[in-house]
Amino acid sequence: MKTEREQIKQRMDEELEPIRFSAQEQVIRQTHPRAFGARLSALWNREIEISPGPLGALSVVILVTVLVIRPLQTGQPNHPGPQPPAHRVLIEAGGNTYWKDIYEQAVKRHED
Repeated sequence: MKTEREQIKQRMDEELEPIRFSAQEQVIRQTHPRAFGARLSALWNREIEISPGPLGALSVVILVTVLVIRPLQTGQPNHPGPQPPAHRVLIEAGGNTYWKDIYEQAVKRHED
């Protein structure tokens, strides 16, 4: 006598007999590509699932880190920027007004 499992298998084989898998060649080409271009295409054809929980947690950690570190960096600079001299002189050249020291630097760079 056949066991119950063998009877179920035989019945399933009988029901699935008219169904034939005809795309075997196509599946083999996609799963085992030979050419470099096909391999690259197969690599890009992957489905990636990223659950929102860890992604959200990572986003919050990055956001908090940026918000905490950013003010620390812009709080007090180690050395202040160039302090303008107390007595800067305005000059007029070509109908425009310039600080004399900046104008002289620009002219000097242009002459070089």
